[in-house]
Amino acid sequence: MKVSVVSASFPMTFDVAENLQRMKALVAQCHAHEVVVFPEGALSGYSDDIGFLNDIDQAQVDRGLDVLQELAVASRCHLFVGAIRQDGQGWRNQAFYLSPGGERWTYNKMNLATHERGYFVPGDELPVFTLSLPSSTLAVGVQLCRELRFPGQWRRLAQQGAELFIYMTHAINDELHRPVWRSHLISRAAENQRWVVATNVAHSAQLCPSMIVDPAGLVMKEAVSDAAGILRAEVDMDAVSNWYLNQIVVN
Repeated sequence: MKVSVVSASFPMTFDVAENLQRMKALVAQCHAHEVVVFPEGALSGYSDDIGFLNDIDQAQVDRGLDVLQELAVASRCHLFVGAIRQDGQGWRNQAFYLSPGGERWTYNKMNLATHERGYFVPGDELPVFTLSLPSSTLAVGVQLCRELRFPGQWRRLAQQGAELFIYMTHAINDELHRPVWRSHLISRAAENQRWVVATNVAHSAQLCPSMIVDPAGLVMKEAVSDAAGILRAEVDMDAVSNWYLNQIVVN
């Protein structure tokens, strides 16, 4: 089975309406049934300065999610959107899957960044989302930013049946360590023999590139840019394998 995937990056602001318009413009470049991945915190905005939480308009973020849900249905695209918002337990760093069929599923970031701890509530589940495509289904796992450094979480998703990894991040202002994060993305793909679609915020000093990596660890598409744009690739899901996973001797 072949699936078209899109990494959609743009310069984020703390204006939800502006972020929403930029996301809508990128979806306008996409086609029906494509899997489209936006950055961490794409709708709400995000910062390492935790004070940004004071400026988030929860109602505006929720309205934006409703608009994007309608857009997923109208465009027939599978949208993965990052947003910072509150639920009944407190602030969450969340990734939303918005389906063309109108369903909405949520992943709550489990392994919080250092500056997030004490302010955000961590998630306690690693869900695998099942996407309904015209000819088949696709099992997808999501990870956010710092979780790139914890391969056990990615392995667990693969063992639970995830065929495609979605990676969403907001990692900037550190070009020096970009090769490290890039190599982590390649390793997560190759060690699990899974596709990886990674999207970072558009910025001149990206810590992590936006990338599409195949199950052998080969980089199909890559970008480091401060401008809005998309990376697109048709990925062959037949390349996914459990050959390495089945040889693990210590879990």
